[in-house]
Amino acid sequence: MNKRELKAFKERLLLQREIMLKGISSKTDASAAPVEVEGGDVCDIASSDRDMELRLRLNEREREKLRDIEEALERVEDGSFGICDKCGEKIPIGRLKAMPFTTVCVKCKSEEEKRQRLQRISDENVLYRDVALPDYTKEEE
Repeated sequence: MNKRELKAFKERLLLQREIMLKGISSKTDASAAPVEVEGGDVCDIASSDRDMELRLRLNEREREKLRDIEEALERVEDGSFGICDKCGEKIPIGRLKAMPFTTVCVKCKSEEEKRQRLQRISDENVLYRDVALPDYTKEEE
């Protein structure tokens, strides 16, 4: 990757970071004040609680993405930006344009997702086997 491309990615990451910080601070300010449901029934209160939980989860995801952006900026500075953490190969420019904070190439990401999918299926099979099959080997008294 040449210096011009690297500079463009750094500027893009800085812009994304600025946008994320503004968005997080405005949402944090809006959600800081507790929502009071006067005269509301149980459903209104539950709905309000659910909305608050969703806002908190969104903020958590946004903070995670902000952390990813910060780490990408560090990789730009230390010269490791655009190199896959798993295989050490260059990450294609197209992938970096789509996700400039990515740390892995498409091939490694696909393999990782495949392993996660197989692990999830394996975990579900164990769970269903343990829950679904009653033990008929014991004699009834």
